[in-house]
Amino acid sequence: MKKTTKGALAAGAAAVLLAGGAGTYAAWTATSPSLPGGTVTTGHLTVTQKDDTTTGWTWVGGAKAGEAVATTATLVPGDTIAYTGTYVLGIEGTNLTAKVDVTTPAGTAVPSELTWTPTSSASLTGLTESVDDGREITAGGTLAFPAAATATMDADVTIGDFQVVLKQTAPAAVDPTPVTTTTVVTPPVTNP
Repeated sequence: MKKTTKGALAAGAAAVLLAGGAGTYAAWTATSPSLPGGTVTTGHLTVTQKDDTTTGWTWVGGAKAGEAVATTATLVPGDTIAYTGTYVLGIEGTNLTAKVDVTTPAGTAVPSELTWTPTSSASLTGLTESVDDGREITAGGTLAFPAAATATMDADVTIGDFQVVLKQTAPAAVDPTPVTTTTVVTPPVTNP
């Protein structure tokens, strides 16, 4: 082999060896010691109907105000009756605020001249764990038969189940699936 050929091969081999080594470098890393873990606990919202309280329909106004509405009672224009129940709120969450809503009953067949209005015992917004956990509230609704009503006679009035809903309002502007308690309301009255 000629000296020039040997020199060219040696130069080529050196170039290959140098090129192969040029792409490598040392990468340093450092890892901290293990960091301590921990346990966190999530809060909750609950609404429970209080069992040891009187619930049901009562007369609002008139001679029978505050008395229970009998199952044989009939409504006439000018009558108002109310359904009330007592509920206990469970609110647990350090930064949690919540509100209570009483829903309009599902499947309510109220004649056009009568009105159903959900009610509660107080303004129930801005509720917190430190102030309102374990708080008892009264909630329900009123059924009013206006005195000027003339067309609704012999009608059956069905008030369906309504719900007391405790819903998170902060710390985030969220609309989670509300925690609910359903109160079965069976109206004991009919309209003559």
